[in-house]
Amino acid sequence: MNAEKTGKLIHDIRIKKGMTQKELAAAINVTDKAICKWEKGHGCPDITLLSQLSKVLEIDIQSILQGRLIKNRSFGSNMNYLKFYRCPTCGNLVTSIKEIEISCCGNILNPVSSKTSEEEKYRPIIREFDGQYTVSFNHPMTKDDYISNVIVVQYNQIISINLFAEQEAIVTLPQVAGIHMYVISSKGELIFIY
Repeated sequence: MNAEKTGKLIHDIRIKKGMTQKELAAAINVTDKAICKWEKGHGCPDITLLSQLSKVLEIDIQSILQGRLIKNRSFGSNMNYLKFYRCPTCGNLVTSIKEIEISCCGNILNPVSSKTSEEEKYRPIIREFDGQYTVSFNHPMTKDDYISNVIVVQYNQIISINLFAEQEAIVTLPQVAGIHMYVISSKGELIFIY
């Protein structure tokens, strides 16, 4: 932790939030002299204070440690590197943004490559209802051919919903923007929907 950089960041965020040194000090149970010392770069907050300081300033601990705001862009762009691993025995689904070596049910799992499909059965029908999206597919959902998972990837989360043979191919999702949607077929194919 660089005391000068961290101090400047604390000062800048405190001013941006319209807080005085006394108000910040009271919020994290230290003296205003301690805040002044940090902001001048003559010392750093104790490690036990980082969590509370992070909450009050509404920035992450990593930013405090590095003395600069870390944009979410890096995490969000990492989702572009998302890899799916699916066990052919039990259907277990694992995701990672890095190459990993993983096994399940005695099988060494390799990343599943996604493909696009023009088949009508994989074309989603999206309806908005009561602040949520209902996504359905005109898929026959037979014992031999069905959608086993619907996967929604947002910049900061992954939602995976299991479907089963002979059930209706419909899921309900929260209204979120900037998503990618995939389905996994019963044959283990990863299909990019949008």
